[in-house]
Amino acid sequence: MRYLYKIVCILLFFSSLLAETQAQQEVTSVKKIESLLRKTNLKVVDACIKLVIRDTVADQDFGGFSAVIVSSDGIVLTAAHSVKPTHRYRVEFPNGQKGVAVALGKIALDAQNKQFDLAMLQMEGKGPWPFVLMADSRNLMVGEGCLAISYPGSFFQKKPNLRFGRLTSLDAGDGFMESTCKMEPGDSGGGLFDLQGKLIGIRDKVQTNEDENFDIQVNLFRRYWTALQKPVNYQQLPVAAPLPALQASKRFTVAPSTYFSKAGLGFLNDVITLHSTKGNTQQTILATAISPGNKGLSSVLWLSKSSMLGEQPYVIYNGKNIQLEVIARDPENDLVLLNSAHSPNGIQGIKIGEMRYKPLTTDDLGKFLYSPIAPENCKTGIISTEEIQLPLLFSRAQLGALVVEEAGKMVVKDIAQHYPAEQVLKIGDQIIAVNGKKVQNEDGYGQEMNRLMIGDHLTLGIIRNNKTSNIDIDFTDRPTRDITRNYKGKRSLRSDGFEKVFVQDAAIRSDECGGPVFDSNGNFMGINIARHSRTATIILPVDVIKKSIAKMMGSAKS
Repeated sequence: MRYLYKIVCILLFFSSLLAETQAQQEVTSVKKIESLLRKTNLKVVDACIKLVIRDTVADQDFGGFSAVIVSSDGIVLTAAHSVKPTHRYRVEFPNGQKGVAVALGKIALDAQNKQFDLAMLQMEGKGPWPFVLMADSRNLMVGEGCLAISYPGSFFQKKPNLRFGRLTSLDAGDGFMESTCKMEPGDSGGGLFDLQGKLIGIRDKVQTNEDENFDIQVNLFRRYWTALQKPVNYQQLPVAAPLPALQASKRFTVAPSTYFSKAGLGFLNDVITLHSTKGNTQQTILATAISPGNKGLSSVLWLSKSSMLGEQPYVIYNGKNIQLEVIARDPENDLVLLNSAHSPNGIQGIKIGEMRYKPLTTDDLGKFLYSPIAPENCKTGIISTEEIQLPLLFSRAQLGALVVEEAGKMVVKDIAQHYPAEQVLKIGDQIIAVNGKKVQNEDGYGQEMNRLMIGDHLTLGIIRNNKTSNIDIDFTDRPTRDITRNYKGKRSLRSDGFEKVFVQDAAIRSDECGGPVFDSNGNFMGINIARHSRTATIILPVDVIKKSIAKMMGSAKS
């Protein structure tokens, strides 16, 4: 009997080891991670919603944030700093459907050495609603892979963006956990999921470092579930309910992103640093080597970001300066095509004529992307969106002057503080020309001004006190103390105004744009054309690039 007891103990010991092994799995395969991200997104995305703040008096929207539905009867979780109890919000689903949710309870206060930022809403109308399952935060592990799904405010899109990362702290202070899944305004209240598709946190705040992103543990919502169902803005912490255990999921830990961006991938060598002079400043940008297969040109051409290219461009290869000349520019897509008298030996270039374009689908979301920064060095991200249109907004130059047509004259009527006009214009000035082109009405003035972007130069012809003169203005990005704008990569001066792009979450600096992007199979996917925001780098896809090159080469011939 004692012998049998020992056998049972041994079996129980090994079964517990097996259970622990099954409960935690370290994933180092890119294909395995891609599969988990795809399955997670498909499982939860329908319940990841956008809440829109509506001014019913002015009949316009004036803000939005993210949220997650967590029950079939329509209970919604989000961050408290975005809502007010009893207020109603328009709900937008990823599939285009719309609804309404009313805010219930809100806990936004400091108590017990924790910063609470919890809010609950209730969907109006009859369900059932798509929803996600919640995890038990007590089962989380440092190093665990996670996927964020939310609606960044800098995109104004109907579908959410995805970001991949890993948990770096389960207690980052004030009751928050920390991850490398990037966040920006508009993401607040969105969901952070484990790689089994369970909700582990609600997106909340950031620090300057792009890898410092803080989420509310979902267990805090579970503790105050009963209190949050009442439409109260709590001024002190309500009574917490007992926290029942939930069935544990398998935990998938992943390596830091640097593990997946290691050197040795043969397709990462079609990139080089492009040097030029802009004004009195030496600047650099990356360029992509392409092989167009056209006679009469060098076997390798260089494609880069036009707005970042100055005068006297050159590359350094094998210790030698190789001068380049501009063949043509494509302002619409912010591309420039360059040629050199002699192709550097050893650089083949991407055979752009052989590239085939395949539109992205939902199945592509979460796939790894590799962005070479230098030969044998790259950064990794995931595909965050399908192809989208990105209207010109943040990149548009803002003069800061109200100019009105009066009796056939364009007259300055008001000047905004902290804009370029404040330094050079006066109320009553008459604008007679924009960059040498005469303007006599609002349409002509608006047409010329709307062409200007940050980084452009403007010469205004004016009449002041019956004297005619020219005023020169250089549009630079205005300084800001906004922590979500002061990240290491810095937003590109030309960061939008594109007909078709897609998004990745790699932290590509603005001076690292212009280089190629590949998927994990080595397929050329496009060119990093701009750092758009704290969370996103935007990519021109292959078909846009091919059409742009054909257009530029045709322009050069003519």
